[in-house]
Amino acid sequence: MRCFTHSALAALSLFSCAAAADEPNYVYGYAQLMSEYIGRGLSQSVGQVSAQVEADANPGDGLYGNLSAVHIGWIDKLYPGASVHVEVDGVLGWREYFAHDGEVKFGLLQLQFPGSYPAHTKKPDTTEAFGYVRWKGVSARLNYDLTDSFGTADSRGAWYFDSNATLPLGKDWALGAHFGRKQSRGHDPVTGASNARQFSYNDYKVSLARLFEHGYSMTVQYSWTTADPDIYALSGYRVGGNIVSTVLEKDF
Repeated sequence: MRCFTHSALAALSLFSCAAAADEPNYVYGYAQLMSEYIGRGLSQSVGQVSAQVEADANPGDGLYGNLSAVHIGWIDKLYPGASVHVEVDGVLGWREYFAHDGEVKFGLLQLQFPGSYPAHTKKPDTTEAFGYVRWKGVSARLNYDLTDSFGTADSRGAWYFDSNATLPLGKDWALGAHFGRKQSRGHDPVTGASNARQFSYNDYKVSLARLFEHGYSMTVQYSWTTADPDIYALSGYRVGGNIVSTVLEKDF
């Protein structure tokens, strides 16, 4: 059972995570098949089916690494002629467990979007610093952009705040709730428009998860945002709209 925090199964995983802390050389992770990939409140796959795999090295205290890859669709919609179908993220960080159910970690996150782009297109590759804390079924995380944020000019210093709470319902079910805040920075170098006014938003999610044997789980989630529908729409699809999605997961 993985110790990642984005799933509504986090609270159901605490016992396994504590056990994993005694196995510093163990590599663990998960694979997901999603009806739609929702990341930071937005449909990163623009309404299409997606898949993701993630692995974490050293679940115990100290230095750890993380690598993930997920199918996306938003770059091809935003930049006609582009061919970019995957996001690859790498983390190098430091983690410490405290008390019986607490965890704190911090580090660097590199988000890469390999593929082909039209000439003179600014790639959305982004470097972030992050800090994270968890206590029992409640967690909070702050990601701070050390570079321009996902290809937006003059947006260095933008940040994303992510908070989650999970309530176990017996042994095999869990309710989840999420609140996030995307805060952009800077100004459009051509028009002078405020990035913060155009691109900032809140996002929300509620979820219900069912845990099965052998590391399988199914989650149904409902997400919505305050993102401007005139800006956060691609090919007529509102990527920050009211979205119901499902996630089938296998932990390893």
